[in-house]
Amino acid sequence: MTTAPLICWQARKADRCVVLEPDFTLDAGTYRQFSDGLVKFIVGQPRAVIVCLDHMTVASEAVLTAFTSARLRTSNWPNVPILLAAESEEARRRLERSAIRRWLTVHSTVAAAIAAAGEPPIRRWVARTMALSPFTGHRARRLIDEVCAEWDLGEISEAAQIIVTEFIDNVDLHGHFTGVPDIDVRLEYREDLLTIAVADPDPREAVLREPAPGSAGRRLHGLHIVAEMASAWGCIPRWPTGKVVWATVAATRHPQDT
Repeated sequence: MTTAPLICWQARKADRCVVLEPDFTLDAGTYRQFSDGLVKFIVGQPRAVIVCLDHMTVASEAVLTAFTSARLRTSNWPNVPILLAAESEEARRRLERSAIRRWLTVHSTVAAAIAAAGEPPIRRWVARTMALSPFTGHRARRLIDEVCAEWDLGEISEAAQIIVTEFIDNVDLHGHFTGVPDIDVRLEYREDLLTIAVADPDPREAVLREPAPGSAGRRLHGLHIVAEMASAWGCIPRWPTGKVVWATVAATRHPQDT
């Protein structure tokens, strides 16, 4: 089995943006690794992720969808923009002829891309690291109860607590192999959406599995409950390993200013 070459990202920070200058060939063999890597940088929630294409070789126009794939996977949350920069006029023309122009903007320099990056919407957030134990679900539900009360989001507190319980139960079911039982619980409110995100060290993707044929009734369980209650949900990778499972719940009114 052939292993895809490691991507040299050459990441740096500039004006609260992450600037990436990857030096590799984007082709069918590196497509998923590259798209996942972009997602991991987005999870850090910089102002924008800027990709400089000057040192990249793009095998074909088809593989440029790695950029739009990363953008679509994170458009609901964390919703951090991806901007492209290319000093080569030929590279910019190639990008402008491709379908990714519908989703991403192309700039002539990294500095121009940084200047074009907008300010993210105002958000409130709380994050806690919790040891995985029989009491973790209780601690996470209590955190949500307290935060929703503080943010005047009591009407969606119960739904958020049910969702975080399902996420933690899923980690507990699959996560003991890691030997690192801590999880990270993040609550984030912006633009009338409360996001519940649970990160754990297990890189295996959380998958919504259909009930076995012949199962009685339509009893929902696990991620089916999350899918039924949430406005949107997903699972994305994070650095250095592991994943983040998240869901958003719509609020019916703005929280009071504090």
